[in-house]
Amino acid sequence: MAPRQPIVIDVPFREDDREVEQSIDDVDREVDGRAVSREDRALLKTFPTVYIIHGKRHERMRSGFERDRFLVYVGETNSIVRRTKEHYSDDVTYRSERGRKAWHQLNQSDARMLVIGQDHFNKSLTLDLENTFLSYLLASDVEDVTLVNGRGNPQDDYFTKRELPAITSAAWRKLNRYEPRLFPAESVIRDSAIFKASPFHALGRDQLNAEDAILARLRQALPSGGEVPSNPDAPVSTGELIVVEGMAGTGKTVLLSHLFLRIMNELGSGERTVDACLLVNHKEQLTVYNAIMRRLALQGSDGKVVLAPTQFINQHSELGHGRGLDRQDHPMHPVDIALVDEAHLLLNEGNQGYRGSRNMLVDIMRRARVVVAVYDLGQVLRKSQELAPEMRDALFPQDRFPGRCTECPRRQAELDRLPFHVSNLLLRQQYRIDACDEVIAWIDDFASGRGVGPIPHDIPRDGHEPYQIRVFDSPFELRSAIEERALTFDDKSGEMVDDTSHGLSRMLATYDWPYSSKSHPAFGGVWEVRIVREESHWVSLGQDGHRQDSQSDTGEAGSSECFHMPWNYQTVQTPAEARRDKGKAWAEQSHTLGECGSIYTIQGFDLNYAGVIIGPSVCWRDGHLVFDPTKSCNSQAINGSERPEDNLRHELNVLLKRGVHGLYLFAVDEGLERRLLDMQLAGSEG
Repeated sequence: MAPRQPIVIDVPFREDDREVEQSIDDVDREVDGRAVSREDRALLKTFPTVYIIHGKRHERMRSGFERDRFLVYVGETNSIVRRTKEHYSDDVTYRSERGRKAWHQLNQSDARMLVIGQDHFNKSLTLDLENTFLSYLLASDVEDVTLVNGRGNPQDDYFTKRELPAITSAAWRKLNRYEPRLFPAESVIRDSAIFKASPFHALGRDQLNAEDAILARLRQALPSGGEVPSNPDAPVSTGELIVVEGMAGTGKTVLLSHLFLRIMNELGSGERTVDACLLVNHKEQLTVYNAIMRRLALQGSDGKVVLAPTQFINQHSELGHGRGLDRQDHPMHPVDIALVDEAHLLLNEGNQGYRGSRNMLVDIMRRARVVVAVYDLGQVLRKSQELAPEMRDALFPQDRFPGRCTECPRRQAELDRLPFHVSNLLLRQQYRIDACDEVIAWIDDFASGRGVGPIPHDIPRDGHEPYQIRVFDSPFELRSAIEERALTFDDKSGEMVDDTSHGLSRMLATYDWPYSSKSHPAFGGVWEVRIVREESHWVSLGQDGHRQDSQSDTGEAGSSECFHMPWNYQTVQTPAEARRDKGKAWAEQSHTLGECGSIYTIQGFDLNYAGVIIGPSVCWRDGHLVFDPTKSCNSQAINGSERPEDNLRHELNVLLKRGVHGLYLFAVDEGLERRLLDMQLAGSEG
């Protein structure tokens, strides 16, 4: 039997509990217009409830631009009447000055309160609904929203947990009708990169174990109470490094987001607050983290607590040492904690914007008392990210996780004359790929280059859509299948609707076609993935229309079956489209359904369905997968590298592990195409 529909009412937010109770008694309609009965009012006043306090302040900027700024708080209580009075004296929850200020502003504004009740609510269910709404509101498409909550409290399993999704959707639909701007469609929320990186998600057991171990080490390593280091400006002389390892999809980003919020709200006491920052060498992830921290009132503008590594190194370098980048060799003003996401993207050599020690991780460690670095050796993609042997030995010793062990004991090490202590933690559980173990193992084997066996079928389970692996013999069919997943026909309106009301699915490709973000092709147009049909097989084309296969003749391809699709960021947007997509990751922008994503735009992000064009650099020869650097256009992965094949294998690994519900494949190499199609047939027959 389906759970009863939740009740959602709108009342003024007042300190006087009698006014709140009277407001509930006076409500005769829910936010969606349904009549409220006497039994409904009694349920709201006597059962546990979830509530959302929200205020909207109209502001005029110095530039003359006007905007509405939302302040929102989500809570749960056993007595909505009593709880409102307690809110006005709550200063304990907020350690940050910005958080306290936002809370006082919400109390002083003409705020409203949405109260949500349901006859199956208990403490665990309301706490989980509170956390779900926190993640939903964090991912709201409203640019100027501040979520005033200090922390979440996700629950383990309980009797009515299976009812949570249905109750969440039913309540959110009513909220969407009440204020669609603040409460957008649930499908939009769930496809958002911010939602997927939300610090309010419940962590799995291995994530919780890792977080507890990190917090315990932080409490030991950092000064307690109001104590200040003897020389707070001096660079770190002995570092403390915690390395969190895990393959793609093991929940590293969610762990780091969750950990950062706990650090900001739980560590530090007295007059001294913890000075922490979050670093990531990835433009798309910077966008996501900046939006999260702004909406949590942990930074007022971008670049305060979320920074690119070079930006952080520059800010914590001493001035007066020559010109330009010379000061990067002179660290100062260290922070207490630096969390580094996607640490495998840190540079191990200099470039135009970074000189330093030619080792970004070491330069960060000289500027932070404790560094927590999330690392996946299988996602190193460039020559500049490859580890020198001494660094690999120091950070990733052989046999560090014997058996099912997930923690490597703390030990001493040294890099670039910096002594430090280092410990390793391992995340094993796969969270992204929603599939059975056999499907995950098949993807792992293919992604790691071990082989391509019969394609298994996922097992249907209650409330679970089986994961799909499909192989196509045409890039046109692959693109059509992805578009069908991202576009659907609405029978009610009679119109096509895009991925804002369906699944977030995109095309991706290995870096086997020319691309430059700084120039246009000499032959005009935009950089594209180009493939042409030649008799019984496909070959890749260069930007000039000539075949890239070095063993074929160099004549211009004349086949009518010529597939071409722009690379990421090659589509020109109108100013209105650019404003609408501001702050969104590449895959969330609607026009990118017509583009091919690369490792540099999709790394670290989820798709519902990933359509991957595997270019000619990945081949099937004599019963084995072969990675051919001569067929790749990724000069940063190939030139000067001692292990270019490893970088190409990591590239494939990143692309194959983007899909939550499905992976669609097309291979340019004739041998690999045949192998995949044969294994698809073998899997269906088995």
